[in-house]
Amino acid sequence: MKSTFFSKLVNNPFQDPILYVRFRREKDAVMFDCGDVYGLSVREIQKISDIFVTHMHVDHFIGFDNVLRCLLNREAPLHIYGPRGIINAVAHKLKGYTWNLIKEYPLKIEVCEVRKDILQRGSFHATQGFNHIVGPVTAFDKIIMIKEGITVEADVFDHGIEVLGFSLHEDTQININKALLLERGLTPGPWLNELKAAIRNNSKDAQLNIDGHYYHIEELRGLAMITQGQKIAYITDISPSEANIKKAIGLAAGADTLYIEAFFLAEDVERAHKRNHLTTAHSGYIARCANVINVEITHVSPKYITMLDRIKLEVKEGYPPCGSLRAAPSMS
Repeated sequence: MKSTFFSKLVNNPFQDPILYVRFRREKDAVMFDCGDVYGLSVREIQKISDIFVTHMHVDHFIGFDNVLRCLLNREAPLHIYGPRGIINAVAHKLKGYTWNLIKEYPLKIEVCEVRKDILQRGSFHATQGFNHIVGPVTAFDKIIMIKEGITVEADVFDHGIEVLGFSLHEDTQININKALLLERGLTPGPWLNELKAAIRNNSKDAQLNIDGHYYHIEELRGLAMITQGQKIAYITDISPSEANIKKAIGLAAGADTLYIEAFFLAEDVERAHKRNHLTTAHSGYIARCANVINVEITHVSPKYITMLDRIKLEVKEGYPPCGSLRAAPSMS
């Protein structure tokens, strides 16, 4: 079955971690973290509708200025989700520039600050000189975005500061049986998206217009093949505490692909605790316990720049393909 989205790491494991997700047949894309974005084209940046920021260390947030510059004249808003302090961080970024020539620009930046039990929102509109507009406070219970069959969840982790981890998954994956479509003499068209939406919304009485003829949804439901949607998780810059690892396993559970840091070698576990990062052993253990299908390594310390094969091997040893059980790596 074809997924509705494609994901890729923008930079190599020793550079700023960024995950770019493009949606099939849609104009939108989303991005996890906003560090060095020079690996993205202007066209790719202009597709970004939502940015999910783990925290505001420079290697995770310095690319905001480049994204802003590419989107200034865009009608569609930019949504940013981040941890405690993200609203002030965006406000201060925007205050670093002079905006006397942008009052005719349409861009709106909508920011959502994720805390342990609430979501605080704030807005910055070009027409108002990007001054901070205080938004509402709502309850937070894992889900931060639901849009067109896609759900994004977050959890709050410890990195010496509050940081976020994320998962993104399709509610269902709906594909059309093209052979059956042709067999029934039906012409592909926009109505197929309407059919998928009706199925996804569990509509019982939808009527679809196909070349001037109206069909009840039950006449067309058999054209669709429904499977479990794809899931990815993105976890980086968390301390190797038991609480963090338990949360990471829960957030990544059942993911098709887990994008996870492996900042230190297993032998450097003491340094990992001091710097609040995961080792290769921790990353492999999380992947195995979460029962993920594939692991992609991101955010490795540059001190290991000649040792990537060893990094990958240690993660794989913690996440054996045979699924054999092993003891958890030391958390202390």
